[in-house]
Amino acid sequence: SDVCSSDLSMLVDIGANVASAGRDLMAGVAFLGEVTVSFLRVLARPDHLRLTSIVFHLESFGFHSLPIIALINFLVGGIVAQQGIFQLSRFGASTFTVDLIGILVLRELAVLLTSIMIAGRSGSAITAELGSMKMREEIDAMRVMGLDPVDVLVLPRLLALLIALPLLTFVADLSAIFGGLLVSWFYGNINPDVFLARLQDAITINTFLVGLIKAPVMALVIDHNINTEVIAVSFGVRI
Repeated sequence: SDVCSSDLSMLVDIGANVASAGRDLMAGVAFLGEVTVSFLRVLARPDHLRLTSIVFHLESFGFHSLPIIALINFLVGGIVAQQGIFQLSRFGASTFTVDLIGILVLRELAVLLTSIMIAGRSGSAITAELGSMKMREEIDAMRVMGLDPVDVLVLPRLLALLIALPLLTFVADLSAIFGGLLVSWFYGNINPDVFLARLQDAITINTFLVGLIKAPVMALVIDHNINTEVIAVSFGVRI
């Protein structure tokens, strides 16, 4: 009896989780449709694009995030260099640390760390701002005035993220490589000229572009994660 009850409870939990995941998926798809329609409207009527709002959010997401993004990636680049030199020096291959830094930072680490920082810093701010606007019925007031909340509130933020994240990723690349260069110089006795020459041989333009192309995708993922729980409800997306 107890075993059957436990099994039944487990099945109920699994079913509830599957149903919740399905609702989240439908909310994400519905909201993606809302944003796509809004973007197509803006393409048809470019004068409806809210440039002031985009610039404001670009400053908030991008410019204000520069110090923390640069610092975190600088430190991570230095840590990767230190550990790479420490481990590879056992095999007399400490110079391969430059290859490790270049490929790992440009392809994966810079864009990943930047996306995590933006999701934590700006994502929570967006969620709190739009949630409070919903609570104060400001979104309903926009509808009464004939304004589409997606056009006014969501699209400018999404476009700002799509612009800011690649730029921040580029800054993160430079910061991490600079941190790796300094640590390699002082800890591994790798001269900066040797470091840069080795870096040019280790990476290609494709290595840089692979990481940069991931940035807009990360922006969409960040925006989707924000929207699934709060914005889809705020804007009345029906599931």
